[in-house]
Amino acid sequence: MKNLVKTGGKLLAATLLSAFFASTASAQEAAAKETSLTGEVLDLSCYMKSGAKGPEHKSCATGCLKNGNPVGLLASDGKVYLVVEDHKNADPYKELITHPAEQVKLTGTLQTRNGMPGLVLSKMEMAK
Repeated sequence: MKNLVKTGGKLLAATLLSAFFASTASAQEAAAKETSLTGEVLDLSCYMKSGAKGPEHKSCATGCLKNGNPVGLLASDGKVYLVVEDHKNADPYKELITHPAEQVKLTGTLQTRNGMPGLVLSKMEMAK
């Protein structure tokens, strides 16, 4: 009888953990929907170090992005997002890094990893 209770308890625990992880995965998938954001293209290195942005920083940001520094977006809502290349569709990212300090509309999958918001880029266009 003790073994039956032990086995039943383990089975219940395994079932509850499976249900928890399945619901967590579903929540993450639901959170990973495509979205569009509008804002300024940032060189995140200079922005994080000194708050550099805007037209007066365009020349520096152009060089920094060409050298592979991380790209960000200062969205119209004031939030900053890391923008990352979709390895299956690199063209929008390659185009994006040629527009530092300019206003763009980005479409992609919004992800948050350990508190850092990021956008996996699928489409880039100039803001209207």
